[in-house]
Amino acid sequence: MTKTEKQIMTNKWSLVVDHYEKIKQKNNASFNTVDELCEAFQVSRKDIRKYYERWAKAGKDPEALLPKKRGPKPGQLKILSKEEERIIVKIHRRLNANEFEIYHLIEGHFDVHPSVSTIYRTLKLYLLSEKRKKAIKRYEKKYPGELLHADTYSLAKTLTDNRKQLYLLGLIDDCTRLCHVELVERNAAAEVSMATSKALKWFLVHGILPEVVMTDNGVEFTAFTSQKAKETHFFETTLKIFNIKHIYTRPYRPHFGSFVFPSAPFESNLYQVLW
Repeated sequence: MTKTEKQIMTNKWSLVVDHYEKIKQKNNASFNTVDELCEAFQVSRKDIRKYYERWAKAGKDPEALLPKKRGPKPGQLKILSKEEERIIVKIHRRLNANEFEIYHLIEGHFDVHPSVSTIYRTLKLYLLSEKRKKAIKRYEKKYPGELLHADTYSLAKTLTDNRKQLYLLGLIDDCTRLCHVELVERNAAAEVSMATSKALKWFLVHGILPEVVMTDNGVEFTAFTSQKAKETHFFETTLKIFNIKHIYTRPYRPHFGSFVFPSAPFESNLYQVLW
């Protein structure tokens, strides 16, 4: 940036902060109040204060009035060193511990104790090799109806003529992978419960007696404000009518929810079906 360009960018704020300082000292011949200054230069009090403090701290250097880069400074949010990241990954791989367990295991051993989210992001940086992926044991339920996965999916507005927001509710049997999907207008407890009731009847017609349904902790599936709210929730009541046990995925486990609607392939297949 040339000297001329810097001067052009700082001319306005140089005048503003100079007038502001004179108003504070009560010797400004042009403006009596800050409101008059704001009206004349079409700026806000908040911006004047911000630029004035920056200008004053820099010893009234005009370059302090140049616009700053937005967002956090590089490395400002990084609280873990490379060595600490390796320790977290080593604990995860040797003990098969999740981020919640690691959070308690490393307590008091690091200079800055990382949050659960920071540990989760660290584990995502160090993905498993192909050899380790093959060693992971996959599970599958032994008989139909032993476990059903349920989840909702938000459809893109471009899929409808009137650009109305619609949702899908899907239930899939863990053993047979038999899946049933219902279209709902609102991602609310009442609509989701009605669609779930239809889906469960569909499974019964096909000879599958559901025993357990697994969902995430969304407000359409449950309530955690109180025990009474949870017991009287629409979805919980619907499952009680069918004598089905309700279990929940652990927080910060997005891969459980994608069991019903894997985003990328599901979206592409949906476009092929509709168009």
